[in-house]
Amino acid sequence: MAYNRRRWGSDGWTYSLPGKRDGSKFRNWKVWPNTLHASRLIHLAGERGGWELQHKAKGLVFELIYERGENASDLKVLVNAAKELGLEGAEGYLTSGEGVSEVKREAKEASRAGIGGVPFFVVYQAGDSADPITFSGAQPVKTFLQCLKQLSK
Repeated sequence: MAYNRRRWGSDGWTYSLPGKRDGSKFRNWKVWPNTLHASRLIHLAGERGGWELQHKAKGLVFELIYERGENASDLKVLVNAAKELGLEGAEGYLTSGEGVSEVKREAKEASRAGIGGVPFFVVYQAGDSADPITFSGAQPVKTFLQCLKQLSK
């Protein structure tokens, strides 16, 4: 990917991503997009269709970036994604400034909470007032197993 070569000298590091080892193809990743507008699309999906549509929108954004090689910064790409999701009126939303402040506020709140990457996991043990176990970024299965083992003590 040209961006990675310009920024870090190569894109070889992308081949060591945990998702790659676990079967994610990343077969057509061409761009490292600014995800503000994609985050707005995901936000809109959540407002209009709840958790299920928001989850579907997240999956579609990942597919656009890593599988289809599309630029999720491009509003035309996102308008087409909204159509694929069945989100009526999304073009007007995306071409306006609507949702920008909400998405930026949520990002700022996440940063204040110590979240610096995605995905970010917070695991609580039921009935336990101790601090939760947290970890950030793509994790191998081993990390989840260790977390569950720790919680079962």
